Amino acid sequence: MGTLGGILLVLGIISLAGVIAYIGDRVGHQVGRKRLTLFGLRPKYTSTIVAVATGMMIALVVVGTALLASGYARAAFFRLGEINNRVNELEAQAEDLNKRVHETNVVINRGDLLYGQFLPIAPTESAAQRLTNLETYFDAVVAAVNRRYVPLRLKPYLKKSSDPDVRRKLQAVLDDPKVQGFLLRGPVLLMPVADQNLFVNDEIHFTFAPYADELLFTAHQPIVSIEVDGGVLINPGIAYGQALAAAQETAVKVGMPTWFARPLAALTEAQVEQTTDEIRRGRGKYYIVARAAVDVFPHTGGFPVEFVLSRTPK
Repeated sequence: MGTLGGILLVLGIISLAGVIAYIGDRVGHQVGRKRLTLFGLRPKYTSTIVAVATGMMIALVVVGTALLASGYARAAFFRLGEINNRVNELEAQAEDLNKRVHETNVVINRGDLLYGQFLPIAPTESAAQRLTNLETYFDAVVAAVNRRYVPLRLKPYLKKSSDPDVRRKLQAVLDDPKVQGFLLRGPVLLMPVADQNLFVNDEIHFTFAPYADELLFTAHQPIVSIEVDGGVLINPGIAYGQALAAAQETAVKVGMPTWFARPLAALTEAQVEQTTDEIRRGRGKYYIVARAAVDVFPHTGGFPVEFVLSRTPK
């Protein structure tokens, strides 16, 4: 039933209610004029009872006729709760199916790194050299991405860097204010990442994420620390795992690409046992400090981390 049908139904119900009220009033009025009595009641009360009963009988006849003539009316009267429950169930199923379709058919997620090698851009390079390097890099990325993802049912990217439209977009990447700002401070890394989720049968496309290739941590610089209480037997796996996770998060915050922020622990079994024993025998607060083992840049990737036990967070 459309909007117009709904409006007509409401108007019909209102009109019917008016007719019922009018008929009930007229019947009651006639009974009152003839001063009829019912069950020994006064005519005034008898006319009121007759008017109400008449309205009820008319409404009953109308409802009964509607129930006999319309399956929709019967469903609305006797199965409304069941219908609502079924509607809610179907809506939940539809939402779940929609979610599953989008999640299970995703080939590439937004923000995924599509090519493991980055392109360094140096401030000393000329604008023409930067564009030439980016064009060569772009074609290498396209070839690698097509080779990897077309078998996974994505449509290949067919354009080359020589295409005028592609060339303009690559120049726009180099002219981006963020890239230009990074170049004022030093080298820049460009990495190809997915600019949105790509589903089965989508055409491959991507963008370039820039990172300033500058020193993030100097060798032996504290990155994070984990506080532990002396006098307890710690679980080394949990303690060092927390420190590594926190070091990774800190590296991303200061500018390391997410895909390269993989801290590598330089730990020996003897060092772990010594640290565990010292904490167990001691009192007060201890800190397991994770420090950069070498100078760390965004391009370092898998940066080595060394641990020291300290009474201070650094």
